[in-house]
Amino acid sequence: MQKVDILMATYNGARYLPQQLCSIINQSLKDWTLYIHDDGSSDGTVSVIRKFASLDNRIKFVEDGKQYHSPALNFLHLLEYSSAPFAIFCDQDDIWLDNKLEKMYDVIASLDNTKPLAVYSNAYVYCDDTDDISGQSTIVRPVSIKDVLFMNGGVQGCAIMFNSLLRSICKRIPDCVAMHDHVVTLAAFTFGTMVYVDSRLMLYRRHSDTVTGKTYGSKLDKVYDFFSKGKTVLDRAHYKAICSFYEKHEAVMPCEIKRSFQDFFNFTKENRLKRVFHVLSGGYRLYGSRGILVFKMVIRPLL
Repeated sequence: MQKVDILMATYNGARYLPQQLCSIINQSLKDWTLYIHDDGSSDGTVSVIRKFASLDNRIKFVEDGKQYHSPALNFLHLLEYSSAPFAIFCDQDDIWLDNKLEKMYDVIASLDNTKPLAVYSNAYVYCDDTDDISGQSTIVRPVSIKDVLFMNGGVQGCAIMFNSLLRSICKRIPDCVAMHDHVVTLAAFTFGTMVYVDSRLMLYRRHSDTVTGKTYGSKLDKVYDFFSKGKTVLDRAHYKAICSFYEKHEAVMPCEIKRSFQDFFNFTKENRLKRVFHVLSGGYRLYGSRGILVFKMVIRPLL
């Protein structure tokens, strides 16, 4: 059995896919299997996949006729094909440094895998239009479920390696999903833990066709976006996904975690002033800070 399953969801990625596949083939850890599922590409993506699969038998093209028209569901579908002790998501357009798998495997294998567990690393931001490589893609490092609930997302999916116990939980897909990394992050902090690996192990490519949100070029950009009109504390899609996750897993949640979710849902019943005091008394944080979350509660509607 291979040590690591790599799970790649593709869609119209022919332009960048060869470079990413080459970076995987060149990994210092060789004991892996790459499963690729395409979501109905209309460019040359499928031809690229078939070519590389013919060159390296560790690359498996999953052709099951299913299409989701959703990167989140496409990634989560791949969990059904994974059986290795550890799995990792992989975007079609990034570039992995050659020690990414080895570094993350060494960390997760050294930890307690008798419970659901994930580790996640950082990355350089690679701006495709300018060829600039700088900064870091992961700036949020949650340590508890109360750090996750107001994130409007999860830890970056392509940065996460997780064990078989966490994979089994994530196979129970909620009816409403915002993104695959949101599901994995919620599951890790609900049933186990997540550990940060303080290394930048890939080039996180940003270009005009990326599915995920923008990466800010400067602190001024972040400030401008923070005060943009129409912003809410909670993104409605992610709030619905949290509700759906809770409904799917409520019966088996640890009691303390269940109470945290139930307490979180009470925010929708409160006025703005009560929500501020709720943050302060309830131990909720955003970007590791209660102050930032309180400030958002003051200047924005909840939903």
